Amino acid sequence: MRRDLPAYLSTIGISASLLFTLQLLAGRLVLPVFGGSPAVWTTSLCFFTGVVFLGYLYAHLVATRLGPVRGTVLHLVLVAVALVAALAAPKDVASLRNDSLPEAINVIVALAVLVGPVAFIFSTTTPLLSTWFGRSGRDPWWLYAVSNAASLAGLLAYPFLIETRIPLSSQRVLLVAGFAVYAFLLAAVAIAGVRSRRRVTRGRVSDVPEIVVAPPSRRRMLRWLVTAMVPAGLLSATTTFLATDLISAPLLWIGPLGIYLMSMTVAFSARGRRLLGPIERLVPTAATLLWIPFVLPAGWPVVVLLAIEFGAFGVLATAIHGRLALDRPDTRHLTAFYLVLSAGGVLATGLVALVAPLVFSTILEYPILVAAATGVLALMAGPVARSDPFGARAILLGVGRRLVPYVAIAGLLYAVVAMSGSGAVVVVIGSLLVVGALIVAGARTSGSLAVLTAAAIVVLLATTSSSPLLRMRTFFGVTEVRGAADGEAHALFSGTTLHGLQFLDDRRDDPTAYYVEDGPVGDVFALLRQRLPGPAAIGIVGLGAGGLATYGEPGDSIRFYEIDSAVITIATERRFFSYLADSSAAIDIVKGDGRLSLEAAPDDSHDLVVLDAFSSDTLPVHLITREAMELYDRVLRPGGVLVFNVSNRFYDLPGSVAATARAAGLAATAREYGPTPEIEARSAAQPTSWVVAGAPAAVAGFADLGWTEPGGPGPVLTDDFADLLQLLRPFR
Repeated sequence: MRRDLPAYLSTIGISASLLFTLQLLAGRLVLPVFGGSPAVWTTSLCFFTGVVFLGYLYAHLVATRLGPVRGTVLHLVLVAVALVAALAAPKDVASLRNDSLPEAINVIVALAVLVGPVAFIFSTTTPLLSTWFGRSGRDPWWLYAVSNAASLAGLLAYPFLIETRIPLSSQRVLLVAGFAVYAFLLAAVAIAGVRSRRRVTRGRVSDVPEIVVAPPSRRRMLRWLVTAMVPAGLLSATTTFLATDLISAPLLWIGPLGIYLMSMTVAFSARGRRLLGPIERLVPTAATLLWIPFVLPAGWPVVVLLAIEFGAFGVLATAIHGRLALDRPDTRHLTAFYLVLSAGGVLATGLVALVAPLVFSTILEYPILVAAATGVLALMAGPVARSDPFGARAILLGVGRRLVPYVAIAGLLYAVVAMSGSGAVVVVIGSLLVVGALIVAGARTSGSLAVLTAAAIVVLLATTSSSPLLRMRTFFGVTEVRGAADGEAHALFSGTTLHGLQFLDDRRDDPTAYYVEDGPVGDVFALLRQRLPGPAAIGIVGLGAGGLATYGEPGDSIRFYEIDSAVITIATERRFFSYLADSSAAIDIVKGDGRLSLEAAPDDSHDLVVLDAFSSDTLPVHLITREAMELYDRVLRPGGVLVFNVSNRFYDLPGSVAATARAAGLAATAREYGPTPEIEARSAAQPTSWVVAGAPAAVAGFADLGWTEPGGPGPVLTDDFADLLQLLRPFR
């Protein structure tokens, strides 16, 4: 073993782990600036895969066009420039928000300013050092597995060690320090490498011909490109699918990304490739289970949903990357191979993050990529035979070999669903699992699996999808207006969650759903009128259908803060909802993030502030941190209160929101509401949960209306430490 091997391993390991730590840190920094949208992380993936592509392109050009000395000098100069750029990056991330740019483009620009140069340097390390390593006659391919393993370590370290122990405000400083250490190691490896190559050059026999290996054909490189696109695109689409109803946060982000990296580690290591045969035999099961929750997204317990998405994605990603690893070229074309793979990554994540929201009105890219995953496995040769032998006995044995793992895994998942789900949902899920079993049984080849998967997705989506009156997709999610079966109401849905409802008969001016007078919101406005007989100034973060405008009285001013232009368009269109137009109050809508908008509001300007901002069932956590509550308290007039809608299928929020309010110097109280059948029939009332916070005297009156101290000790949420996943209800 060469003495320089530890230096190569440490430099590659540090750069890979810091790159993915940087990716999560950057996502955390920009997330609150763009409303906590799940699309922030998808766009961040697009940015970082683009940076990796540029880094691989640079490494390829340096390795093939520049000599060792010139290439080394150029690279060390760029490392110094990146270090200066990191030190000069703006501290106020909110200053990078530019409302004149589309949100996705703005996220990319902000990330480029914050971390672009450092991320670029990190991304060049593995291909560049692998090339230097390979020039001495050693096999460099296993360094790619080392790089992915180190990336996975950095990915896991961030949510479990860094995010929970180091304040966000300090993490950037530590990252810059880590980059400085990396730069020192890289310089040592580079200088030692140049000296070593000079010694080899002086001792080389000039008449020994260099072996020339023909470059890969364009057709082969195109096959690499298409194959690499699928797992990268599926990574983005799976993350979007999960974050839409759960939460956009590092601990959830690392699941699909960590599995993606692990699949690369397995595929590009000699020992890992021994697992490819058993993994490929699970492909029919994985591909089938992966599309079933998309056809029926509601009603799955969190633990089952995560098990399906993570496990099935891992099988498909490993199988696809395994095919790529088996088709890798001679080491002389290593950088070209990495360049093509990275190009596939940036194309796929760009299509998911930037193109799909413009082309598709739903997250249709997800099932397309599931079907494509089975298609590329048919395209690339693999370690498992593509089809079962002919003959009745052989065919039956093949069916059994495919069905046994499917039935075992699907049966276990169904048992968990049956224990925690409602009767109707359990029946539908069971029916879909039976359809999946038929597909697995009939998929004798990779090609037939691709055809059957695509056909099932198309047929089931066509027969089960609703036909909304309007569907709009923006950076912040998919919003639909649906008509009731009896034609008496319009309902607003964000993702899978009801966000407002209005009757079209003589009840059109009545508050409904989460806002009925019998519920917590009715209590809030009743006490507001007792305390303030005159006009009130009300701020509401989150517009929805505008149902809270029904509580407005003449002279009141109600200002809605809404970040999603689609929601504003729908709520102000009378043919869908007339709450805003019919309100007795003066209605004003401010487009933008509620917290950032309220930051610009004058002190003592609101009698009431309501926080009711969700994307599907995802709560933007930056709206309920201690610093946010201190900001809201500043804009409240004496006696005013903050009101938080904490209704959620997946998270137990009241105790944490109340503890956070108390940490901000406020008193807090809560009410869980379940409507009676009569009220539910008359007003479409929904079970709901609300927390009120304010000065002790302002909150005291709620006790007489049945409000109580919220249960649970917390945790307190802050801008530095805001982890909602510890409040997750795994079997809901």
